[in-house]
Amino acid sequence: MSKAREFIERHRLEADRIRIDEQIGRYLEEMDRGLAGEDSCLLMIPTFLSPRRDLPRNEPILCVDAGGTNLRICTAYFDDEGKFCHSDIAKYIMPGVEKELDADEYFTLVADFVRPYLADSRNICISFAYRTKVTDKIDAEIIELTKEVNVRNPEGRLLGAEVVAALRHMGEDNVRAIVINDTVAGSLSGRSDFPGYGGYTGTVLGTGSNSCYSESYANIKKIPNLPAEGEMVINTEAGSYDKMPRTDIDIAFDATTKNPGIGIAEKMTSGAYLGPLCGFTLRVAGAEGVFTTKAIEHLHHLKSRAASEFLNYDEGAIEEFLLNEEDERAAREILLEIADRAARLVALQMAACVMKSVRSSDDMLMTMEGSTYEKFYGLKDGIHHHLFSYLESQGIKGRIETPEYVVLKGCLIAGLSGLL
Repeated sequence: MSKAREFIERHRLEADRIRIDEQIGRYLEEMDRGLAGEDSCLLMIPTFLSPRRDLPRNEPILCVDAGGTNLRICTAYFDDEGKFCHSDIAKYIMPGVEKELDADEYFTLVADFVRPYLADSRNICISFAYRTKVTDKIDAEIIELTKEVNVRNPEGRLLGAEVVAALRHMGEDNVRAIVINDTVAGSLSGRSDFPGYGGYTGTVLGTGSNSCYSESYANIKKIPNLPAEGEMVINTEAGSYDKMPRTDIDIAFDATTKNPGIGIAEKMTSGAYLGPLCGFTLRVAGAEGVFTTKAIEHLHHLKSRAASEFLNYDEGAIEEFLLNEEDERAAREILLEIADRAARLVALQMAACVMKSVRSSDDMLMTMEGSTYEKFYGLKDGIHHHLFSYLESQGIKGRIETPEYVVLKGCLIAGLSGLL
């Protein structure tokens, strides 16, 4: 047995410790507890958004994609034929990424970016890729800002109301805003581009990781007096799931992050954390004598892109700290387990959303987007393999699509549904 395999087994890093058929029952239980308002690692956040079937045409919405790293803005509408039309898409660094801000500075900067577009529309839909509590006015009370965005004391503030207030302070009146999650936007885009499926889910795997789906009113027990019929999009906040098998390395790595104990699944799957987790694991392996050199112990601040480049091409930051092919093989063996484990965890959250949202048929449409999904070595193929293998075992047909302009299109649909 190789030193790398001994290390993997000693720390219980084997990816096949996570099997969807063994884990999904616990996952679904956590979803149900969250829907009932009971203690659960899955917040199961109601969006108070039910998509309209008769979307207005030629009604512009100011669409804002506030992601983990970037802020994108455009004005968009559906033309007479239902085609998605948009202005030039502006791209900015997400406030709080380059330097720490206080909450008021953060809201003011977002308002500054939005203000030039108000001449086209004063109805704003913001897709917000962070944990929030959505109000019945489709605003978002911030729970926390993660993904290494540094904003002081944003908790409890209503994002939409704060941005509107900042715009009002700048002399801009009669502005309205709603806030949705980026996975919700993905699910709405799927409904628009691929009608006729028995259910829809949305997943984002980029800087962060999350999934959403549409739940029957009858199952959302934490909201009293909902109608007997109908459904609502639910943001699961899947990155917070913590009932999967974890290793001592995962626990030690979590303690080094900005928010220990928060976003456990996200720290095992997403682009903000996969690279640092890979680097941390290789340093532990180096300290335990897996490699012929101790140089790997000086590998710090590893990015997910660098970890993927090593797995793909045997080059980059990791390769520079390894002496020979034996070390490279050992590092690859360890990192492939971490990548496959991430794929299995994402497939688990997607499978759970599918099982909760099967309605009129067993033919499901899953929207999926994000830079980590598209670019991290082996993740896309791994997710598809594990997910479809499970769904087929349940007699469910699934299709994954990435609609063009997925988040911005979802903002348009949400804006037309919730503001007009």
